[in-house]
Amino acid sequence: MRRRLLWGVLCLLLSSVPLGPTGAIGLDRISDPLVDAVTRAVEDRQPSAGGGSLVVGVIRDGRMLVVGRGDAGRPDGGPPDGRTLFQIASLTKPFTGTIMAELMREGRVDPTDPVQRYLRRVGPVPVSHVPDYDGRPIRLRDLATHTAGLPNVPETPRFSWNRLEDPRNPYKPLSRGELALWLSDYRLPVSPGVRFSYSNAGMSVLGEALSAAAGQPYETLLKRVVTDRFGLRDTTLHPTAEQRARKAVGHARGRTVPDWEAPAMLPAFGLYSSADDLLRWLSANLGDCPAHSSDSAAGPGGHGCAPSVAATLALAQSVQVDGRSLADPGSLGSGAMALGWFVAWATDGTPIHWHSGSTGGFNAYIAFSKAHRWGVVALTNSDPDQVTADHAVIDLVRQLEARPEVASLP
Repeated sequence: MRRRLLWGVLCLLLSSVPLGPTGAIGLDRISDPLVDAVTRAVEDRQPSAGGGSLVVGVIRDGRMLVVGRGDAGRPDGGPPDGRTLFQIASLTKPFTGTIMAELMREGRVDPTDPVQRYLRRVGPVPVSHVPDYDGRPIRLRDLATHTAGLPNVPETPRFSWNRLEDPRNPYKPLSRGELALWLSDYRLPVSPGVRFSYSNAGMSVLGEALSAAAGQPYETLLKRVVTDRFGLRDTTLHPTAEQRARKAVGHARGRTVPDWEAPAMLPAFGLYSSADDLLRWLSANLGDCPAHSSDSAAGPGGHGCAPSVAATLALAQSVQVDGRSLADPGSLGSGAMALGWFVAWATDGTPIHWHSGSTGGFNAYIAFSKAHRWGVVALTNSDPDQVTADHAVIDLVRQLEARPEVASLP
C-alpha cells in the first residue's frame, strides 16, 4: 500500500541482457545470462527460513522468466512460482486507472468531470456532498493522480488509524457506507490539482465514481476492462477455493499474519494476483496482448493489441500531472502521474511506469519501459517492512544495467 519513489530501480532494469527463446522458462538453462542474473537477485534476497518467499518475474521483448525461492506457505504445499497468489496491494491502482481510461475512450467520462456528477451514493448510503475548495470541485483526474486534497485514509466513527480494532487487519471495520458519510462531511484543506498527497481514500472514491458512471459494479468493470480481456485468471478481488490453495501466507516480524480485508478500499489495494498474470499484464502494456487474451484484445492476425485496446492502454499510460508543474509536488518530486501509474523519466526522455505497495504481510512491485521493451514484477509474502521485493529489483538492476542513458539516472 505504501509508495516508494525508487527512481533508480525503475530506470535501470534489464538494459543489456542477451535475448533467448520467448516463453516462461525454468532454471535448467544455467548458462543463460538472464536466468543467472534473476536467480542471483532472488537468492540474495530470499527471506530467511520460515519467513516467507520471493517471486520475481521479468519480460524482455516478449520473453518471460519467473524465479521463486523460500516458503510460500501454500496450503497445497506448492513452491513459490508464477502461479502462487499474493496480495498485490497498491498495484491495484493502475488497474483502476485503466478502467478510467476505458470509460474515457468510450466517451462515458472525461478526466475533467467533477466527481459530483457521478457519485450520488456509495453502496446503500447517499453522498450528500462531494467536498470542494472555494467552489473548485474535485475532478476524476485529481483522484487518479493523488491531487484531490484528500487524506491517505479516512477517519470515521468505526475506523481510525490511531485506534485500530485489529492492527493485523486494520481496514476490515471500514465499510463503503462509512466512506460515503466521511466524504460528505470532509472539508478540503487545499484546492484540488495543486498538491500531490498519496491517497488510498481518493482512489477508492474514484472506483466508486467510475462504477456509477458505467452503471456497473467495480468488480464487473475490472473483469470487462482488464482481467477477462487479457486472460488474467488469477487476478481477482475474491480468490476461489482453488486459488486460495495456491496463495502465499503473509509474514510480518517473524509471524504469519492474515490477509487484509478492505471492503471500502478494493479499488485502491484489494487485488490478489500472481507473477504469471502480472507478466501478461505487463506484456499488454508493452503492446503485446498475450495469447491468453480474449478475441477482442488481440490485434489483427493475433499480433499486438486491437486498436481499441491499445487506445485504452495508451490513455492509462498518458501523463496527467507532472510534479514539476504542481505548486506542491510533495514526494512526487520531478516524477509524474498517469492514470494510477507513477511515471519516472529515463535520461533519453522516455517514460518508465511503475507502482509499489504493501499490505500487512505482503510487498509487491511492478514497472515497465515500453520504449526499452522490458518489464519486471516482484512479489513477496515476507515482512513488508523489509521491502524485500523492492530490494530484489535493486539488486537485479545493479547486475544487469549497462546502457549509459539509464545508468546516469538518480
